[in-house]
Amino acid sequence: AYKIMSLKPLRVEESAVGTGGLCGSAFLNYRFEEHVRERVGAEKFDEMKVRKQKTWQMGLKYFEEFVKRNFNEEEHGEVNIPFPGLPDDEEAGIDCGFLVMTAAQVKDIFEPVVKEVCDLVQGQVSGIRAKGGIVSGIVLVGGFGQSNYLYKRLKANFNSAAPPPYSERPTHAQANDVLNNASVEVMQPVYAWTAVVRGAVLRGLEGSMVVSRKSRYHYGTSYATVYDEDKHAVGERYWSPLWERWMVSDRMQWHISKGEDLSPLTPISFHYTRNFRPGQSLIVSDDLIACDETTPPGAYSRDLINVCTLTTDLGAVPKSLFTRLTTTRGVEFDNLDFTLEMVVGSAGLGFMLKVDGVRYGSVLAEFH
Repeated sequence: AYKIMSLKPLRVEESAVGTGGLCGSAFLNYRFEEHVRERVGAEKFDEMKVRKQKTWQMGLKYFEEFVKRNFNEEEHGEVNIPFPGLPDDEEAGIDCGFLVMTAAQVKDIFEPVVKEVCDLVQGQVSGIRAKGGIVSGIVLVGGFGQSNYLYKRLKANFNSAAPPPYSERPTHAQANDVLNNASVEVMQPVYAWTAVVRGAVLRGLEGSMVVSRKSRYHYGTSYATVYDEDKHAVGERYWSPLWERWMVSDRMQWHISKGEDLSPLTPISFHYTRNFRPGQSLIVSDDLIACDETTPPGAYSRDLINVCTLTTDLGAVPKSLFTRLTTTRGVEFDNLDFTLEMVVGSAGLGFMLKVDGVRYGSVLAEFH
C-alpha cells in the first residue's frame, strides 16, 4: 500500500509493511490445468500436451484471454473451452471439441486464489487503519487486475458498508468504528494489464518515484561482547587472548526495525571492530540476519533468516588507519574500526566499506 505524496512529480511512500502470497494469475492456470487433467484423465491429458500441443494451447489461451478476464458467475451459467481434436466424452464433459464447465466448476478454480488476494488486501487495509490512516482506494493493476470476478469480490469485501447510523452526539468510539468499517473504492483502470510495463518506462525516464519503503523484517548482525554474569550464562563465555577478558559471541545488534521507513537516500550503517595478527588475511565475512517476529531476540538462533554473507576486503584500507595494540604478554595485533553502509534501492541492497567516513571500496554480497 502506498500514500501519494505529490502528483507533479509523482512521489509515493509505502504506508504499510509489504506482504505477498502465491496467488497471482499464474496460479489460476495451474488450477485450470489440474481441473482439465482430472476431467479427461492423466493419460489423455499428457498425450494431448505432448502430441496435440496446439489443442492444449488453444484451450489455455481461451482460458487466459476470456475466462480469466470476463468470468462472472451471474452471467455465465457455463463456459465452453475449445479443445479441437479431442473426441467427444460425455463423462468428461467434452462435446464437439469443447470442454463444458459449469459456473460452479470455474468458481472452484478462482475462489481459493481470489480469497487469498482478498485476505492480503484486507491485511494491508487493516494495517493502515490500525495506525490511524485512511484508505481511499484500491487500484487493480497487472493481468489479474482485469478479472471481473476479482473486481466483484473485492467490491463486495470493501465497498458494501452501510452508511453509519445517525447520532446527535457521536462519540470517538463511534467515529473510529465508522473509519474502520468505511467503504473503500475499488478501481479497475483501462489497460490495467500494461501497468507494469508503463511503470517501468516511467521509472527509466523519471527515476524512482518511491520516496520510502517499509522494512519487511528486522535486519541485524551478530557480534561478540564482554561477558556479563548478570546477562549471560557461564557456558556461553570464552576467553579472548587478544582482549584478555571473557567474551560471549552471537549477540544480535538490530540495525533496522520491522516497519521502519527506508529511503535510498539514507544509508544504514553497521559498525564493526576487528583484530588481526601480523600476516593474517584482511578478508572478513559477516552475515546479514533477518527476523520476522514482532520482537527480535538478543542472541542468534537457528530460527533467524540468513539473508546474505558480506565479504569485505580490508586490504584497500591504508595501514596507518589500523591501530597497533599489544597484550600484557607482548603479543602484537592490529585493530580496525570500520563501517559497512547498506543502501536500500528498488532493485535490492547495495553495500560499501567506509573507515572514518571515507569510502574504500564495495562489499561483495552473496545472497542465500
